[in-house]
Amino acid sequence: MRKIDKSPATIVSTKYKEWIDKLKPPHDGNYRYYYDDVIMNLFKCQGGVCAYTEMYICIPALYKDDRWAKGRYLKKQTDPTTTKKDHLAELEHFDPLDKKDKYWNWDNLFMIHSTINERKSGTNPISKIKPDLADYSPDKYFEYDDITHRFIPNQNIEDEKLLGEIWHMINNVLFLNHGVVIRYRKNYIEDLRLKQSWGLPVKLDEFFTSVKMALGVE
Repeated sequence: MRKIDKSPATIVSTKYKEWIDKLKPPHDGNYRYYYDDVIMNLFKCQGGVCAYTEMYICIPALYKDDRWAKGRYLKKQTDPTTTKKDHLAELEHFDPLDKKDKYWNWDNLFMIHSTINERKSGTNPISKIKPDLADYSPDKYFEYDDITHRFIPNQNIEDEKLLGEIWHMINNVLFLNHGVVIRYRKNYIEDLRLKQSWGLPVKLDEFFTSVKMALGVE
């Protein structure tokens, strides 16, 4: 799970930003006027991958720069071969407790794979292991086992409580070791490793953290 920049400078849906800055809780999900503005801006921040597993979940055409005008996401698609549904994601509230009264809070929102969102639903996360925090770094908490292609806690951590929290995040919140995710990730890394051995150029579009840890490629 790589670090995600969601700082104010990354918000191109500025009309949503103006609205949420003035909005006071409680606010719920029934008001969906800025829904597309939010989810597409999140895709843009995340580079089209799941914020947790880093699986590819959204085509770049949906969040490229020309999809916004005057601070709003354009409803009408300029490319007839794409639709707003050309993604495999759902809007995720990192802390489910904030969902009831602060549904549209930018700092609590990510786009994640719909299956992962279904599995994670209602599970309380560890707040300090959150990918948009200023001091977050995947190396601080995780290591990648290149044999089993699973994520494990950083082996330099001696604090048993923190180790338990990291395992909780890996298995119950982020689903980094979900069987299907492992299979896709393993095949992706092995393909990149083969290209490396042949001296071919390597281009990354998903699984950035595991590729960096396994192959040293960024």
